Amino acid sequence: MSKKQWIILAGALLAVGGIGMTLVLALVFSFFAGHEAATGNSLGLPFYTTAQSASAHAGYLHNSLTGGGEVYVNDYEEACLQLTLTEPQTVIGLLGSINLAKVGAIPGQPVTAYVMADCGSEMPAYVPYRNIKQPPFDWRTATFRQMTARQQYNYGPLITTTNAALMTEVVRLLRDGTPVELNPFPFSGATNLTTLTLTCDQLPGLLFCPALCYYGNGTIYLAESLMLDSSVTPPQVHARWIPASPMLTEWLKSP
Repeated sequence: MSKKQWIILAGALLAVGGIGMTLVLALVFSFFAGHEAATGNSLGLPFYTTAQSASAHAGYLHNSLTGGGEVYVNDYEEACLQLTLTEPQTVIGLLGSINLAKVGAIPGQPVTAYVMADCGSEMPAYVPYRNIKQPPFDWRTATFRQMTARQQYNYGPLITTTNAALMTEVVRLLRDGTPVELNPFPFSGATNLTTLTLTCDQLPGLLFCPALCYYGNGTIYLAESLMLDSSVTPPQVHARWIPASPMLTEWLKSP
């Protein structure tokens, strides 16, 4: 039982005294055993723990996930990655003790490379974690086979391309482009921010998703990923914004 469960048990024993102790023990252990069965602990899955600290990269957080004899991280290198699934199909572990969250395998990825875990929001929301033994994904040298984007923020039509030259152009811009300063955007409610979504056979189950900004003056910018500034109220996001090239702009604005 967890520390919280033991506290509940101790309180119950103090309340009834010696005569009812045996009955209380039976009832409490029965309750927690039933709870553990209902939450899936009876499956014998390992428990994972998470921790958060400052990242070596400004604007990012270092999140660690430990369990099953392995250690995983979600940091700057994983901020540009998104999962192809919203829920794990194969659960490999559990987070928490009362309200259990899931740790899952990613289709196509060995659990010694990447896993997915609930990030602890009000609703289940999963993010990728990279095993510390696995090198970070190098988008600079990857070969992408498909790219999608939303036109006109998140409300426009979804467009898709398999144009290798265009995807190479996106990588070139992110790698070699000259960044510009843009005013920060609110962490929530910004309607002019979306992502490019690039698919790569070298990264099964995951997508490379650089940030995309449709700026007010009609210029389009992209960035490897967004950075969070939580020192202000409300929190804001900023990025290493790079102006889109004419080739990328034409595709994003094409009918």
